[in-house]
Amino acid sequence: MTPVLKNPFGVLAPLLSLAFPMFLGQVGQVLLQLTDTVMIGHLGVVPLAGAALAGNFVMVTLYFASGAVGAVGPRIGHAFGAKDDSAVVNTLRAGILLAAIIGLVIALALTALVPFLGRLGQPPEVASICGGYLLLIAWSLPAGIVAMVLSQTAESVNRPWPVLGFMILAVAVNALLNWLLIYGNGGCPALGLDGAGWATCVTRWLHAAALAIWIGLDRGLGRYPIGPFSVILNSNSRRELGILFRFGLPAAAQDILEGGAFAAGAIMLGWVGTTALAANQVTLGIASLAWMFPISLSMATCVRVAHAIGAGDLAQARRTGIAAVLLGAGLMAACAVVYTTCGMFLARLFTDNDEVAGLAATLITIAGVYQISDAIQSVSLGALRGLLDNRVPMIANFVCYWLFSLPTVYLLTFYAGWGARGVWIGFLPWMVLTGLFFLWRFLRLTAAETKTASAENRVLLQAAPLNRL
Repeated sequence: MTPVLKNPFGVLAPLLSLAFPMFLGQVGQVLLQLTDTVMIGHLGVVPLAGAALAGNFVMVTLYFASGAVGAVGPRIGHAFGAKDDSAVVNTLRAGILLAAIIGLVIALALTALVPFLGRLGQPPEVASICGGYLLLIAWSLPAGIVAMVLSQTAESVNRPWPVLGFMILAVAVNALLNWLLIYGNGGCPALGLDGAGWATCVTRWLHAAALAIWIGLDRGLGRYPIGPFSVILNSNSRRELGILFRFGLPAAAQDILEGGAFAAGAIMLGWVGTTALAANQVTLGIASLAWMFPISLSMATCVRVAHAIGAGDLAQARRTGIAAVLLGAGLMAACAVVYTTCGMFLARLFTDNDEVAGLAATLITIAGVYQISDAIQSVSLGALRGLLDNRVPMIANFVCYWLFSLPTVYLLTFYAGWGARGVWIGFLPWMVLTGLFFLWRFLRLTAAETKTASAENRVLLQAAPLNRL
C-alpha cells in the first residue's frame, strides 16, 4: 500500500515557500480594508457603521467572485504540474474573460441596490451615508476580480513574490489616497466616507493594470502571454471558459452561501443598532488579520495539491493536505490566545467611542474562539479545491449556514437577548462540524492507492473526486 501517511511534514518546505508570500499578499488585502476602517473610524460611529453596511454587500459579491474564478488556480496548477504550457495560457485568458464578465455583472447589481438601502431596516442615518461609498466600491470590483485571476496565475506557477510586491504598492497608494481624500489633506477636498471609496476604486484599477503589464513583460512568465483582447476571445479561451464556469459555479455557490449567511447575520446586527454595526466592523477588521493565516495556507494547499494531482501523485496530495491542516491549527491556536486576552486593547486602536470599543472587545474575544475551527475548515476546503471537488462542499455549506447557523443566530440574538454576541456565537458550532466534515472528505478522497499515472489516467484522477461521495 502506498505510504500516504509517512512523514506528512516532508511537504512543509515547498508548502511554506508558497504560503508565506501568499500570506503577506493576503495581509496586504486586509491592510487595504484596515486602512479604510482606521481612517473612517476616526470620523465617527455613523461613517464607520455606513462602511460596515456597504461592506456586507461587497463581502457577499467578493465571496461569489472568489469562488467563480477559484477554479483558475487549480486548473493552472494541474497544467503546470503536467508541464502543459498551452493549457496554462488558455486557462489564464479564459480566467481574465470570466473575471471581467463577473466583475461587470456585480458592479451593475450593486449599483441597482443603492436606491434600496433605506428599505432594509437599518438605522436611517447609516443607510443615507453609505450609498456613494458602495457605488464607488462596486465599480472597483471588475479590476479587483481581474487582479485575483492574474495573482492566482502567478502563484500557481510558483511566482508569488512579485504578486506580493504589487500588493504592498497597492496598500501604500490606498493609504496615501485615503489620507488625501477622507480628510482633505494636501489641498484635496474632504470627502469623508466617499473619499475612502475613491481611494479603493483608483487603487484597484491601478493594481490590476500593474499586474497585467508585469505578466506581459516578465521574462519568466513570457511563455504565458495574455495577448490582445481578440486573442482572449478566441475559441480555445471560450472552450476553457466553459470548463472554468462548470468547476467554478459550485465553488461560487459554496462561497456565497457562506458569505451570504454572514451578511444576513450582519443585517441582523443592524436591527440591533448602530453601535452593533460599528463594533462588528471593528471586529471584522481585526479578525481578518488572523484569518489571513488559514486563507493563505488554504490557497497554497490548493495549488500544491493541484500540482500533485497534475503529476499523478495522489499520495503527495494527501500528505500536503494533512500537513497543512496540522500547521494551520497550530498557528491559529496562537492567534486565539491573543484575541481572547487583548480584545479591549485591539478595539481601542480603531475607535475612541467607549460603547463601541466595549462591545467590539467582547466580539473579538468570541472571534478568538473561532480560530482553530476556522483553520481546519479553510485549509481542508483548500485541499478539496485542489482536487476540484466543489459540489459536495457546496451542499455542506448550505446545510451548515442556512439550515442550522442562521436560525441559531436569530434565536440567540433576539429570543435569548444576547444581541451582537448572539450573531457571532450562533455560527460557531456549525462551523466546527463543517470543518471536520471537509477534513474527513479530503482524507476519504485521497485514500485510494496511486503509485503512477499516465497522461490519460491523470485526467480521470482530476475528475474522480467530483463523482465520488
